Formats: sequence, structure tokens, C-alpha cells
Amino acid sequence: MNNKICLLAISTIYLMLSSYQLNLPGLHYDEAFEAVPSMQLLHGQPVTAFRSSGLRVAGQTFPLMTQDYIGAINTYTALPFIAMFGTTPHALRLMSVLTGLITLLLAYLLTDYLTHNPKAGLSAALILAVDPTFIFWNRQGIFVTAVTATIGLAATYCWLHRLRTLDALCGQGVQSVALSYSKVPLHYTFTYSTRDSLTTQFIREPGKIRWTMAGAFLFGLGLYAKFLFLWLIVALMGTLFLLNFNSLRVDLRSLQKQEFLVAIAAFLLGCWPLLVYNWQTGGTWLNITQNSATSYYGVNNLAFGHNLIERLNQFVILLNGSHLWYLGKPIQNFCSPLAFGLILFLVVIRMFLGIQVPNLKIALFPFLVIAMLIFASIGTVSALWITHFAILMAWPTIAISVGGWFIQQTLPKNKVSPFTLKALTSLGLTILVMTNLASSLTYHQTLKESGGLSSHSDAIYKLSDWLAHQPLEGQQVVAMDWGLAAPITYLTNGQVVPIELFGYAWQSDSALTSRLNQFILQPNTLYLWRAPDEIIFDRSNEFKALYRPLNLEENIENAFYERSGRPILGVTRLVKKGTATTPP
Repeated sequence: MNNKICLLAISTIYLMLSSYQLNLPGLHYDEAFEAVPSMQLLHGQPVTAFRSSGLRVAGQTFPLMTQDYIGAINTYTALPFIAMFGTTPHALRLMSVLTGLITLLLAYLLTDYLTHNPKAGLSAALILAVDPTFIFWNRQGIFVTAVTATIGLAATYCWLHRLRTLDALCGQGVQSVALSYSKVPLHYTFTYSTRDSLTTQFIREPGKIRWTMAGAFLFGLGLYAKFLFLWLIVALMGTLFLLNFNSLRVDLRSLQKQEFLVAIAAFLLGCWPLLVYNWQTGGTWLNITQNSATSYYGVNNLAFGHNLIERLNQFVILLNGSHLWYLGKPIQNFCSPLAFGLILFLVVIRMFLGIQVPNLKIALFPFLVIAMLIFASIGTVSALWITHFAILMAWPTIAISVGGWFIQQTLPKNKVSPFTLKALTSLGLTILVMTNLASSLTYHQTLKESGGLSSHSDAIYKLSDWLAHQPLEGQQVVAMDWGLAAPITYLTNGQVVPIELFGYAWQSDSALTSRLNQFILQPNTLYLWRAPDEIIFDRSNEFKALYRPLNLEENIENAFYERSGRPILGVTRLVKKGTATTPP
């Protein structure tokens, strides 16, 4: 079957699995937080910019960042989707699903480029298309900043094209390499000799600089998208160093300054909003320095061994898919980590058993990128969240496909018949695809029953709808915990804009009392809460200490539940003591 037709069929499978019941789980705070400025821009409203940083154009503020370490790429990418579909979860998730499709196609291209085998590329695409992590993380792409995975694959593809040393290392036993330049800028020739005493040359045309420009720009863009993209930059550079891709005997003094300067300019172009933001606020640098030893969430960044073990455990969980518990219940597919581990084991065995094994460096490349990124990720300014590995979503599949191709190429033909080898490969691929598909379908079924759990519950839709139909003229809505204000603002199209009073310090700050006092004496103020076992920033005791001396008590105006019947969200109002019809 034609490769393009196969890729189209695989893409269709991915789109079907990703688009089914697209409104579930409930809209998460992180998804809505980056989309609220999009809504405000479309309506010509004043934009809520992080740290009040942005570019002022024609009286409107265009935000540069959504957090100190997260850029506003999703904010601007969402604009056409919100314009077409309104402030709905479908608008944001359709954008994310299509971004995932681009990631899928890039995984195919990168695998094909590494192996020079379209079938290996199709295998990678097929495994990804049914993988539950890939499907559900891309559905909520803003939640995990999944665009970093897309940019990361694109950057890798560009830099591998630019290096092109892979062509020399694909089994020809390179013995020596020399570099020479012509008088024409950016015309140069790599000459390498193989162990067969053959000499091969390929010419760099001036147009090849586009790969340098694209790769450098994408590095900058990825860093802007989320600062942890630095992990991937470090991982790629470290991998190339370990694989000795830089062993070419090059006189560095002869390198063309033009290309170096072009790369610097392209990188700066990719991350200029990050640079301007820090020139205005210093936010990223401040965030890093304040959380360098101990993160905001209390992670000890100096506990290297403990953090590495935690990250390795998370990687296994990433492979088996059980981290998606919030869809209803965790579902594990042991075949994925087993396949990854088996392929890695066989690649390493071939490395130790064979001398000058053809394509070994190609097979090791994706595994080393993963390993280097895991090592880089043991330090964080936030927490050791598994969602940080969204940047790695496609890499395990690429590693399995490239490693599987390598093993097929190196197995002794006199011991394993081509038919047997093909049958075993097909069987392994079928098992992996079918078990992943089963996990994804089961997740969809449990999601249909649960509607999402905790901060992913679809109860947020009911709360937003209820607030939108309340006569709130002259009334205030106050969010007393995290996870409420942004989704409600987005889902009500800005009709209801809750004010976050709780403060983002783990312990209530000294100004909490003054913030609350502005609203306690306003009898129509609505207070939004998370259920007791869902509380993140608990301010209930401070709240009670203020209203009780005023002879007031709380009345539950409404409560909202997960589909299982577990309470998840609530709305209260202060009334005179003894008049509450539904006290907490």
C-alpha cells in the first residue's frame, strides 16, 4: 500500500480517537488560563497579562508570557479557533488535537529520516496514533504545553538535516573526515573515508543554511514556549557529543562567521518575547533563582538521587499510561514499557557484541535523548510532575521503531529467516498497537462514565452555566481556591469574572484579611469553593474568623458533583446568623 495512503489512514485513526467526546474531561484551569487573554483580545477587552507585561499596540496589550516560564504561543494560536467555535472547550481542544497531528507527522518524518525506511516511520506513527498518553495529552494540549513536543521534533529534524553526518555514520565505518571550503561563502565539502578505503563527498549548497536557521529558530521558539525546553536542547547536544557526531576533524577557526551569526539571529528571533518579558519584569530569572535550591512546591533540587529515581519511575508510568487516572481510573498497558525495555536491551547487547556494528549510533540516538532529558529534568522550579514529560511524548515510540529497525538489520541472516523475522516484527507491532488501542478505548469508556475527576471534572461546566444564569448585576463572585476563576471566565465568555482572593502562598498572607474585608459586608457576594477533600489553598478558617464576629454565617447556594455523586465544587453566600437554609 502506498505510504501516503497508510499515513493518511493512521492520521484518521488518531483524529477519530482524539476527537471523540472532545469536551471531556472538564476544562482544566491551565487550559483556560492561557485562553482567557485570547477571548479578551477577540472582544477588544483589557487583557489580563501576567505581571502586567506585554506589548502595547493601538491601546491594546498583547501578552508576552502566561507564566514566568511559559510563553503565550497557545494564547495566539487559539485565536482563530475561538473566533470560529466560540469560548468552548471544543475550540481549544481542536487546536490541540491538530497540533498533535503535526507531532504525529513529524515523528514519521524523523523516524523515516533516521532509518531511511518509510515502514519504520509508519510503525512509529501507528503506535503513536493509538497511544493513550499521546491521545489524551494532546486533547488537553495547553494543560501540558504539548506544543513543546511538536517544536522539539521539528528542531531535531532540522538539525539532523543540517549535520548530515548521519549519512556518513550509517554503517560505512568512517575512518577519517576532512572539511574544506571554497571561496564562495557557505560552499563547503565534507570528505570522509570509510574502512573500505572508499571516499565519498557531498556538497553543501548555500540553501542548506536554511536548516541552520530553522533549527536555531525552533530552539529559541521552544525555549519561549516553555523554559523546560532547555532540557531537550541539553539532551540533543549531549547525545550528539556522546555519539561523537562532533569528532569531525574540523579547524574551528575556519568556520564561516556568517552561518554562526545567522544561527544566533534566528535563535533570538525565536525567543524574543521571552527576552523582552525579562527585560520588562525579570520574571523568569527571578523565578529560577528563587526556586533553584528548593522549588515552589518544596522539591529539593539538590537531592539528585531521589529526584532521578522519581523521574525514572514517572517515565515507566508514562509508558504504561496509568498516569491518566483523572479520566476515571488508571489503566496500565505493560506491553509498552516491556517493548521499550526489550528493544533497548537488544540494542545494548548488539553494541557490546559487535565491533563497528552498522547503524548502532542511529539506534542509540533516540534512547540517549530520552536518557539525557530525564537526567536534565531532576531539577525544577515547580514540582516533579509527570506532565513535564509531554515534551517526550513521541520519543519512546521513535526509539522503539528505530531500535526495532536496527535489530532487524543486524540479526544474522543465516540464523533467522527473513520470513520469521518479518513475522516476529509484525506480531510485536500488532500486540503493541492493539494493547495501546484497548487502553485508549477503555479510557474513553471510563471517561464517559466519570466525566473526569478532581480538577478535571466536568462539574466546572455546570458551575459556569449556573453562574451565567444568575442575576449578578452589581454582585461580585470571589474564588476562594485555585482552579475556578479562569475556566469560569472563559466558559461564560467573560460574563462572570471571579476574583481570586486566596493568594498563591501556601500559608495565608498578611494581606488576606484586607482583601476579604472588601467583600464580607456585601451581602450578595458569591464565594466559590472546592470540596473539603479537594482543597488546595485552604482559607476557610481565616474566612470564618472574619465573618463570625459580624453575626454572619454561610449558606450553600449550590453544590456541584462528579458523575459518581462525589461533591467537588460549591457556592456560598453570607447571611445573618440563624437564617441559613443550607449551612455547610
